[in-house]
Amino acid sequence: MNQLFPGLSPRQPPSNLQAEQALLGAILANNKAYDRVSGFLAPEHFADSIHARIFHAIARHIQAGRLVDAVTLKTEFEHAGTLDDAGGAAYLAQLLTAMVGIINAGEYGQIIHDAWKRRQLIEIGETIVNDAFYASAAADDPMTADDILGAAVAALEAAFSVEQERKGVALNDALDAALQAAEDAAKRDGPAGLTTGFASLDAILGGLEDGTMNVVAGRPGMGKSALVWQIALHAARAGVGTVVHSLEMSGTSLGRRALSYAAGVPLTALRTGRITNEHAAALVRARRELADLPLTIEDAGGLTAAQIDIRTRAAHRKHGVGLIVVDHLHIVRPEDRDERNGATWAVGKISRAMKALAKRHRCPVIVAAQLNRGVEGRDDKRPTLADLRQAGDIEQDADTISFVYREEYYLREPARKEGEDEGKFRERIAAFQGQRERAAGKAEVIVAKVRDGEPGSATLQFRGDTTSFHEVDHD
Repeated sequence: MNQLFPGLSPRQPPSNLQAEQALLGAILANNKAYDRVSGFLAPEHFADSIHARIFHAIARHIQAGRLVDAVTLKTEFEHAGTLDDAGGAAYLAQLLTAMVGIINAGEYGQIIHDAWKRRQLIEIGETIVNDAFYASAAADDPMTADDILGAAVAALEAAFSVEQERKGVALNDALDAALQAAEDAAKRDGPAGLTTGFASLDAILGGLEDGTMNVVAGRPGMGKSALVWQIALHAARAGVGTVVHSLEMSGTSLGRRALSYAAGVPLTALRTGRITNEHAAALVRARRELADLPLTIEDAGGLTAAQIDIRTRAAHRKHGVGLIVVDHLHIVRPEDRDERNGATWAVGKISRAMKALAKRHRCPVIVAAQLNRGVEGRDDKRPTLADLRQAGDIEQDADTISFVYREEYYLREPARKEGEDEGKFRERIAAFQGQRERAAGKAEVIVAKVRDGEPGSATLQFRGDTTSFHEVDHD
């Protein structure tokens, strides 16, 4: 038997009318008891409709700055007939006798709210069961399993959204919070948000703030996946719960990259097994350093945004989540109904879902993204915002957008042109060699958008043997 709901069979909708009566009685006896539940309790959370109306009336009076008690409500309800089914206005006095203690008001509210959540889960569960049994039989537009899953996730979000339970923020509070954040930033050595692990990049981004969507884009071969993976590793090593949704690379590949980066052992040595004694010792040390980090790798391919959210919630229950990485946005599988509206529409829906993911979990989300092929045909291959595939919605939703660019990747030794004399050819070769030396091992992270800051560019060192980025050693 459920202790919260004594006397109820398992098949009855969960409720606790005694708790509802006790809470209402406590507030009528002392309006300050309302403050203990006002942040999370609403009229619709009451199982008894009469209790819901009474709570609504109480809240209306208190929020208007008026005292409310049994006498006040008696006058209001006497001629409305609202309390007739409960025995009339005398029911208000009965509520006062049901009160156990004002100090328990918060506990009563939690019991009422928990019962409402359980009723919502039962209703959503019944809908899932009915849709799974019967939706496929609909002749015109049958629901697929993914449609049912998406609808269920949407219903759960609507019922239990954290944002829905949060109260509005007064301007004074917002101003004070902004000043406090500025004061904290002045005292802090590092960035205001979660550090990327790269001081030069943090100087532009200000770190990764909670609730933000941060896009890291690039053409294949630029190293965008390596960069976001390193940021994830750095966060986990700092004790931040991290979940990485790697839709393209396997967990084994990411594990190999982590060991290569931490140990400084070339990836080719790990792939081929040609490991020296020195490599082996470094790998043992790296394995020890990376042990038991609060990081979960989700390497299943073909996930929808809804499925990413579900798996993120599971990681949150395991070790908490302070950073979410999705690699990458353009291979998140769209819902069938969105795909039917075209690729641009589908990417827009996924982009908004990634922003919602950051808001819902109150942490930064890093989303790797692909660039159009058009950049390959230009002389200057540095990417711009226009090079993002299906750029419109992504540019609008993202709080920061950064591009990974390695000039070295595009440098190819020039061939001698037909009819070109030896001197001209040698000049071009010399110019190419100088350009290659300047670009060797350099990576540029071009920050094209910062919602609350100025764009800029950070230069990092790129090691191809370990596919890793490092701060430039200016010495």
